[in-house]
Amino acid sequence: MTSRVHAGVGLAPDAVLPRRDDLLDEDLVAARLEELGRRAGNAPTVRACERVRARYRRGESLRATYRVTDQDGSRLVSARMFTSVKAASRFDRARDAAEGEGAPAGSVLFDESLDTVFWVFPHDRKLRGLADLTCPPPGLRHMFAAPWVASELVAYTPEKAATVRCLDQNADAVGFAKVQVDEEGRRSVETLTAVRRGLPEASTLRLPEPVGYLPERRLALFSAVPGRPLHELERAAVPDAMTALGVALTVLHRGPTRGLPSFTRLGPGRLSDAGMLLRAVRPDLAKLTESVVQALLSDPVRPTPAVLLHGDLHPKNVLVDGTVIGLVDLDQAAAGPAGAELGGIAARLWCPRPGDEIDRETASAAANALLAAYTGGPRHADLLWYAAAALLVERAVRAVNRVDLATLADLEQVLETALHWVSARTVEQP
Repeated sequence: MTSRVHAGVGLAPDAVLPRRDDLLDEDLVAARLEELGRRAGNAPTVRACERVRARYRRGESLRATYRVTDQDGSRLVSARMFTSVKAASRFDRARDAAEGEGAPAGSVLFDESLDTVFWVFPHDRKLRGLADLTCPPPGLRHMFAAPWVASELVAYTPEKAATVRCLDQNADAVGFAKVQVDEEGRRSVETLTAVRRGLPEASTLRLPEPVGYLPERRLALFSAVPGRPLHELERAAVPDAMTALGVALTVLHRGPTRGLPSFTRLGPGRLSDAGMLLRAVRPDLAKLTESVVQALLSDPVRPTPAVLLHGDLHPKNVLVDGTVIGLVDLDQAAAGPAGAELGGIAARLWCPRPGDEIDRETASAAANALLAAYTGGPRHADLLWYAAAALLVERAVRAVNRVDLATLADLEQVLETALHWVSARTVEQP
């Protein structure tokens, strides 16, 4: 395999998945789905095919989710590219499982040329019961204070989890329901219960309540939390929202950590793994990547007491209701340094992602507001280290894993910014 980078995707070729880039080509996938549908006895005319998600593991597999529109409407189609020796057997298992559930023809499709299996939602390689989740049967309609009569899909990660907003007859949210693989739903409920234990009832922080877990359906149920997602706010409202978030995080970080796993995402092993991946997929940036990794490893932050971290604090998980902040999706809650969470947020604001609709002046004001409102934060020099580590492990690696084309195109600037921060851990704020 050569060290060149494919222009379309911005990643070096993958010898194990030689047609990786084809599964990321919306036009090609549209044509393949039409052909496979005709073979299955359907006659779809695909009018639009938009990739909404991807999950790439170099040398192992590629998963992608498409929103496909044809003459019958719009639907989600998930795909998984296997190595050639596994693809056919995985299709046979998937087809048998779908037939066992009474799925119509064409719910699972196999493209031999791409070594790829396609599932038409609500069918999934691992998740079961998605049809009931999106259209609640009578047995589920009275799980909340008001009847659950309809659903709105808000998040779907094939083979992992699907979440719906549960609506009453007025289309108001009465709660949320989440189907996950194995025992992950039970763990979600147990984690939220542990996080809520010991937190003050009346504060500027609001968390959902665990309503219950139905093991036969692998279904976790949670109360609704009012508020507007942070990423949907008008630009001028962001600094005030970040002030409220700083106050709310002060409350959260003082919560109990007993029973929670340790936060390891920015640990030495993860930094080294991030470097190995980036050097493999972007050999043109190998020297810069190695400089970032070595700068982080050679000058680590001093250990600080572990606090209760949300663990996945991106804007969609922050709900703003005036001066009250709701935090949702606490599945990754952990015990770790406060700087890891604050640094991750600061990295988003000091180095906005391509497409983020926020100007530098507003972003800087928002970061200042967050840090001023948070009580007992880390030293500025330590915050720079955590922000740089977040750019490497969270921004850069996720760009590869999710095949985020915009961030991959901007990857050199991201790494240069991380190197600047960690090399200048002293003086003024970026």
